[in-house]
Amino acid sequence: MNDAKTEILRVRMTPMEKAALSRQANDQHKTMSEYIRSIAKCPPEVTRDEFEGSILQMIYEINKIGVNINQIAKKYNEHNYVEPRADLLEKLDEVYGMMKSTIRLMKGA
Repeated sequence: MNDAKTEILRVRMTPMEKAALSRQANDQHKTMSEYIRSIAKCPPEVTRDEFEGSILQMIYEINKIGVNINQIAKKYNEHNYVEPRADLLEKLDEVYGMMKSTIRLMKGA
């Protein structure tokens, strides 16, 4: 297998982008070329902070859904029953499935 580096890559970026790339390379004790090659071989993993941020966003969204469900239940209990729309029930089933999958993933993490 020939590992000769014969290809040249030119990329235009802002000074801020270049500084960020340089900082990331330095953080991993690599040159910018080594860092870019390492990214090409193996994309960066999602950090725990990013994962936790996603979970917090999902919890926020789930809470909003819960508020909507409570409003529907209140209307139902006041005998102002509103027939649930089939598309909304389908979406609720999707959300429920995603919540179950997320909980399984969180237990595995």
